Amino acid sequence: MTSRGVGGRADRTTPPARLRPGLRAALAAVTDTPAAVLTDRLDVVATNPLGRAVLAPVLGHDRPNLARFLFLDEDASTAFYPDWDRVADEHVHRLRTAAARDPHDRTLHRLVGQLSTTSVPFRTRWSSTRRCAPHRPRVVVAHPLVGELELVREDLVPAGDRALTLRIGTTAPGTASAERLGILASWAADDHAGG
Repeated sequence: MTSRGVGGRADRTTPPARLRPGLRAALAAVTDTPAAVLTDRLDVVATNPLGRAVLAPVLGHDRPNLARFLFLDEDASTAFYPDWDRVADEHVHRLRTAAARDPHDRTLHRLVGQLSTTSVPFRTRWSSTRRCAPHRPRVVVAHPLVGELELVREDLVPAGDRALTLRIGTTAPGTASAERLGILASWAADDHAGG
């Protein structure tokens, strides 16, 4: 569905993301570390079982989106992300990059509008002339079941789905984070097998 935008250009409403079978198979092949497929707008499209376990606080929302979770559920997101400000800067940078890539995406416009009218921290960052740096690969989450996990993220952009990202998180071997992630993986495998 499109409508004519400013200057006669078509504004685009982005259809829900669908995973190609190859990307779905790649996600399923990642079994011992958390993985998720995200859109440019930070919608969570799909996860593997361990990704679902790590992102459980985010996935409890109707339309799972990392930016909505971060800026509209600040009590939960500040508990989940100990370095909340840095993650907030990264999310704004990601949304700005998406807006620059596709300035006529009405779905993105609605998301930015919702966040701008509802969240002062988002509005301040979005309207700032200061540019947020792109994300660093390390992120710490305080998982409600197993405690703090220090993850190294790798964002892979599939050649056939440039608007999607396969995000994989790993831990350093032998660390407390690796042990905690192993415990969470065991619970996730039990849940996946049972249901």
